[in-house]
Amino acid sequence: MKEAKRIIWGLILGVVLGIILASIPDKSIYEGLNKYALQPIGTIFLNLIKMLVVPIVFFSIALGVMGLGNPKELGRVGGKAIIYFMTTTAVA
Repeated sequence: MKEAKRIIWGLILGVVLGIILASIPDKSIYEGLNKYALQPIGTIFLNLIKMLVVPIVFFSIALGVMGLGNPKELGRVGGKAIIYFMTTTAVA
């Protein structure tokens, strides 16, 4: 199965599961499921995304700059873009 189809099926399954869990009158089942299964998986997922996003963006910009060959071709705009990226990354 292609990745796009798996993503769409995962989205549909998540919506259906959310509707089912929201319609259960006894919320103790959801609280246990959330505490021991859903929250740890979500936390791990978000931490992995945080860990990967900054290096990917940094290396894509660095490789783009190195691909120019001559740093003088980058110009003022490129230098400002790199300084802006480094500043926002440090603040984040």
